[in-house]
Amino acid sequence: MQRQRELDAQVEDLTRKVAEIINAAGADQRQDLREYALGLLRDETEVQDARPAYPEARDAARTNPIGMALLLGLVALPLMLLFAPVGLTLLAVAFVMGLWGVLQTLLRRENR
Repeated sequence: MQRQRELDAQVEDLTRKVAEIINAAGADQRQDLREYALGLLRDETEVQDARPAYPEARDAARTNPIGMALLLGLVALPLMLLFAPVGLTLLAVAFVMGLWGVLQTLLRRENR
């Protein structure tokens, strides 16, 4: 609790200093300085918060083979009626991607 009070006091002191600098600027520059200060604060604090809670969540966000397989399968069905070779190829790719997604999920769970 004492540490929190110290941190609060430091933040309040820095906020007062920034406010003094912004208020000392001309009226036409204040809004720009406020936005600049907020942007800097946001950029500096989000860097530390941006780490994913689970390391494998970063990999899962990059590719989702099961989702891609479903989309390719939905696109492949009408294409099979219009142009069979392209539709069958897409359906085969969708099957391979779906199999890859299922295997990836099973292997990831076994490694935990």
